Amino acid sequence: MIVRSNGAEIVDMHEMGCTREAWADWLACDNEYAVGDRAAVEAGALELLDTLAIVLRKL
Repeated sequence: MIVRSNGAEIVDMHEMGCTREAWADWLACDNEYAVGDRAAVEAGALELLDTLAIVLRKL
């Protein structure tokens, strides 16, 4: 989904270890979208999600 472009160079891209903690925080809040996401996570959607760190350098 992320491709090289003429205007930027990918310096680093890696998985972060905070995905589960971030989702737990999100699902614990009373935001209407977070409430709606609870069923998807309970059904296993978290196994398909990840958090990425991407560092780009403008060329």
